[in-house]
Amino acid sequence: GAFLRYMRQPIKQELICKWIDREPPPPPPPGGRKPCSKTFSTMQELVSHVTVEHVGGPEQSSHVCYWEECPREGKPFKAKYKLVNHIRVHTGEKPFPCPFPGCGKVFARSENLKIHKRTHTGEKPFKCEFDGCERKFANSSDRKKHSHVHTSDKPYYCKIRGCDKSYTHPSSLRKHMKIHCKSPPPSPPPGSQGYEAAGP
Repeated sequence: GAFLRYMRQPIKQELICKWIDREPPPPPPPGGRKPCSKTFSTMQELVSHVTVEHVGGPEQSSHVCYWEECPREGKPFKAKYKLVNHIRVHTGEKPFPCPFPGCGKVFARSENLKIHKRTHTGEKPFKCEFDGCERKFANSSDRKKHSHVHTSDKPYYCKIRGCDKSYTHPSSLRKHMKIHCKSPPPSPPPGSQGYEAAGP
């Protein structure tokens, strides 16, 4: 009984702030600048810390992510909310849960939740723009992929030498590529009839 109670306890998670402070001003200290490294037991504590201590309030005019090894490499955002959204890539915060019972999916961006909810509601607000086509889609990227069926545009080409197949959609090309990946079955040994005897 005690072991099962122990196993059901949530695993203690330690969340570490990896924001690299820009204080003191240059030149950087010997050994380079170090990340903040404060630890937190909940996502809410980490997010609150990063927002208050590092991102700053409305007085901040520069919106740069200084998270350790951020691929943006100091490129600023035009608005604070964009920086706050971006930081979720580093922290793993997903503050937008799907409200549909039993779904359980969570999202880092409200726009992604909005698109996801359409899988539950069946809403398809993006109508095909070609006259006579009544197809509708839950998001604009699916509509764009569909639009290739109305043109002779087949931008996804097989790159295997001697194969001239092309497709309107990348998934069709991936399916086609499987025929190139299959290797022929091994040839039976000479003199056999394609199978081996089961024993003497």
